[in-house]
Amino acid sequence: MHSGNSIIIHSSAIIQYGLKNILLARNIAISVLCNTLPECELISTWKNMLIFADTRFTNELKKQARVLTRNGNTIIGIDTTGLIHDPPPGFDDILGIDDHVEVLYQKINDYLSKVSAVKSDNQLSGRETEILTMVAQGLNNKQIAGRLFISIHTVITHRKNITYKLGIKSIPGLTLYAALNNLVDFQR
Repeated sequence: MHSGNSIIIHSSAIIQYGLKNILLARNIAISVLCNTLPECELISTWKNMLIFADTRFTNELKKQARVLTRNGNTIIGIDTTGLIHDPPPGFDDILGIDDHVEVLYQKINDYLSKVSAVKSDNQLSGRETEILTMVAQGLNNKQIAGRLFISIHTVITHRKNITYKLGIKSIPGLTLYAALNNLVDFQR
């Protein structure tokens, strides 16, 4: 079980590899790995993610900041110049290329504490998780009701609760959430 999910947006293979290994050692899944921000897709579905992004993408991130912040993401800028000491607009924190690994661990721990608090507030019930899994598998309300021996109205109520708790309204968004949280396996 993963403690969190992360996204790395940086063109340096060395930085990607290093962050990836540190995050995986801390039991944080890597959901997306991109060289540039425009390469990344479905930004509006990113929720409660730990995002490491090159500070060169400040302007692009500023345009997405409201959506990313509203969805509870933590954005840590990676400064390879050594010139940036305060987080630029759109970033929650900054990580300098010369920072000690303990600084990175502290930033990761802060993120994990934040995600843990959000999960306890927005925890899906067992039935909601079951329905979310079925939605991600492509079942409609009638099919879900039939499999669970409940009314369609009950399914609709559960889906409204799922949408409210997760803040995700679209089926593709719910499917992505289910996949990122290991509720469905699409690799058959």
